[in-house]
Amino acid sequence: MKLWLTYLSVFGLGIISFIIMISTAESPETAIVGEWKELTWEYEKVDKVDSLSETINFSSDNIKEAVAQHLVIHQAEVWTFLPNGRLKLQSNDSEKFVTWRIKGRGDILQLKHENNIVENYNLTKLDSNQLIINFEADIQARGIAKLTFQKI
Repeated sequence: MKLWLTYLSVFGLGIISFIIMISTAESPETAIVGEWKELTWEYEKVDKVDSLSETINFSSDNIKEAVAQHLVIHQAEVWTFLPNGRLKLQSNDSEKFVTWRIKGRGDILQLKHENNIVENYNLTKLDSNQLIINFEADIQARGIAKLTFQKI
């Protein structure tokens, strides 16, 4: 009888601890709200040569466009995630609004444009200072493009 009581109390404490952890954790929807400045745009090759990982850092916009030829390339320097599900993409000379939402288990950022184009990014890292999103680029050398942002 004492053994069952011990098992039930340990199980109950485990459930209560889990519920407390879930309820106190900040959701990705609230953590992403704010202004984010694009720091880097990198292409990480998946195909490795001699067991070395290659990373190509793109500094010119022409190379970005060549790598992601069939993707929507945002020329935005600042992404502002608004709490109502709107995203303001702002560059030096233009401003564009799209809708955003977090899908899956909080690991997919989905952007919807007015012309029904949908972009899905893997949400790799999201904390109070840094946002890293990835998308797969389908080009001759398979790989993943990584966008890194810093919160303003």
